[in-house]
Amino acid sequence: MSKQAPPRSYDDFRKDPFFNVPNRMTKTSVSPVVLPMLFNTTRVRHLNYFIDPERVDPLLKGTGLIPCRFFNGKCLLSFIFYNYQDVTIGAYDEVTITVLVRPEMLPDPKIYLPSIFKKKGINWNGIGAYVIEMPVTIPQARAAGRELWGFPKFQTKIPFKLQGNRFEFGVKDPETDEWIVEVKGSHTAGIRMTGTDLVTFSNFRGKIWKTIIDTNVKYKNCFVKDLEVRVGKSSHGMTENIKALGLETAKPFIMWTSDNLRSRLNHGEAIADFPTPLLSYQPEGGDGEAEGVTL
Repeated sequence: MSKQAPPRSYDDFRKDPFFNVPNRMTKTSVSPVVLPMLFNTTRVRHLNYFIDPERVDPLLKGTGLIPCRFFNGKCLLSFIFYNYQDVTIGAYDEVTITVLVRPEMLPDPKIYLPSIFKKKGINWNGIGAYVIEMPVTIPQARAAGRELWGFPKFQTKIPFKLQGNRFEFGVKDPETDEWIVEVKGSHTAGIRMTGTDLVTFSNFRGKIWKTIIDTNVKYKNCFVKDLEVRVGKSSHGMTENIKALGLETAKPFIMWTSDNLRSRLNHGEAIADFPTPLLSYQPEGGDGEAEGVTL
């Protein structure tokens, strides 16, 4: 787990031209948050899978979002570990499971693959990632994700070890400390590639919410070796979703790795009206409502 050092000031981040962008203040139930959130040094291990749509469809019920089916009839799912070392809200770790989707009420772009290789998220042509799971290690990140974007974040322990081409990470049950999941493996040396922006769709305050994460990164495009995804004894909802997606036996077709991802997490915008379903993993006492949000 990352050591929780005090974050640098926002003004200090903005000395770097990549981070010197217009900003505004919001406030969650836990802390003030200046938007966009800025991430200067991030280690990432990003596993990409093709998953049968029958496994994905039930997890999107009631969201207004439809999984994008590729040339092989399958859906693009990502299982990602992030070690955020230098962030405006403080260092933390995160594990994310996402699936590429499109809003059901908007035109279907039909051809999806070219869009995800476009550098700028604004050119992704109506597709983006829906967050199925997003555990984090600090309360500031949990509250920000839930109250500013509608992401299903919960706070827990995320042990990890990154050494050379080997990687290990896992998620603990916040109530019992049992394993939800453990992931271990290694990757090939890889070929360097320029990373693209990231786009997400979420359910937020009665809207389909689109967010662009601007990135500055060179990834290594690698194959995965010796992968082991082990689901623990926890009865947590994330455990059940990993089983439902078949990730214990699924084989990733490619992995992206970097030790120096830089990014700006923008607030996003509403693109359609849609009833917001109950967000998973409600904290004790329920979610707060962030101040400074503009719909």
